[in-house]
Amino acid sequence: MNDINALINDKISDKHHTEDQINFIVTSYLNNTITNNKMTQWLKAVLKYGMNIDETVYYTKSIINSGSKIKFHNLNGYIVDKHSTGGIGDKVSMVLGPILAACDCYVPMIVGRFLGHTGGTLDKLESIPGYNGLLSKNNFMKIVENVGISIIGQTDEICPADRKIYALRGKTETVASYPLICGSIMSKKISEGIQGLVLDIKIGNGAFMSTAKQADKLGDLLTLIGSEFGVDVNYIHSDMNQPLGDYAGLLCEVYESVESLKGNGPNDLMNVVFELGEIALTMAGQNKVIQKMQNVIDDGSALEVFYKMIHEHGGDYKKINLKYKYNLEIRSESEGFLKYTNIKKIGNAVNYLNLLCDNKDVNSGIKFFLKNGESVKNGDIIFRIFGNSSEDIKVAEKLIEESFIIKK
Repeated sequence: MNDINALINDKISDKHHTEDQINFIVTSYLNNTITNNKMTQWLKAVLKYGMNIDETVYYTKSIINSGSKIKFHNLNGYIVDKHSTGGIGDKVSMVLGPILAACDCYVPMIVGRFLGHTGGTLDKLESIPGYNGLLSKNNFMKIVENVGISIIGQTDEICPADRKIYALRGKTETVASYPLICGSIMSKKISEGIQGLVLDIKIGNGAFMSTAKQADKLGDLLTLIGSEFGVDVNYIHSDMNQPLGDYAGLLCEVYESVESLKGNGPNDLMNVVFELGEIALTMAGQNKVIQKMQNVIDDGSALEVFYKMIHEHGGDYKKINLKYKYNLEIRSESEGFLKYTNIKKIGNAVNYLNLLCDNKDVNSGIKFFLKNGESVKNGDIIFRIFGNSSEDIKVAEKLIEESFIIKK
């Protein structure tokens, strides 16, 4: 007979769980027969002592089986998705997804909410007035088939166990576990019915992974789990020692995504988009892929796909704009070179402004004027914090002031 206390002790003793035991833990927690407190103890044991490959496969499979799986029929194109391990200002999914769809791929994308210091793609899309990110499986499939892309969050139909565990991990500092990350990512992606997956594994002081060695360990594990379930997986590393793009927030990141699809995207953001897109379209068997991606931006078809997707989700793309009452500029008080030292502080400031303060202001955010290593003169603007509450902006300012230095 399975018992959660015994299983927690087994993990602390570095014993391996069987498939039946993993199923018991996942199913019992979903059904509320294991408490948050006991599940937290198990998650912390996994964080400290790990799981082997078999356990990770069992965990992924159990989460998949907690809901229903999607199977597309007769789609005339490659079915591919993209996932990022999370960062500050990371709006790549909202730019790359429409580009891939405009290049004749199909992109079913199940995304998460903010986790720890990182932003969530679902939160960003739901900042668009009317956008419904919790569609039924059938409506999700119809939009993918008709538009080429749909981006939703986890519902009770697809991987409901991960939805519940994901939220608990964010509250209990049990995010940075390779098996738990792998199970969370791959369960959702495998359930989407995809053929290929491109991964953006962030490295740096604003990421969950701080070194390339850690990123490779995770990337190799994700690739291995993908192969176990028949999904082709490729991954890249990208820099999270500074915010990605010019904005971090909710609606402001959607705004920047629209500008990027119009051809006005900042270089650091578009470099990641094109690197991932090149891999995805090559996996799809296409040729001259860089030129194809540039063409769908230049002719407006990628932006049209994004607008169509928003419309099909009930959103009003005409209301994607920068609108706020207050702003506060953080300026340099010396000359030298900018160095971001702790951009997790920026992520915490953004999440506070958008989601954690009493006002929950989707119009608030931060604009970045400089990148790492750029020269700064006395009085230069480094950040602009904006929103509809001057008090909340001041709280964010204190966090942001601890995120950088000016080096001589």
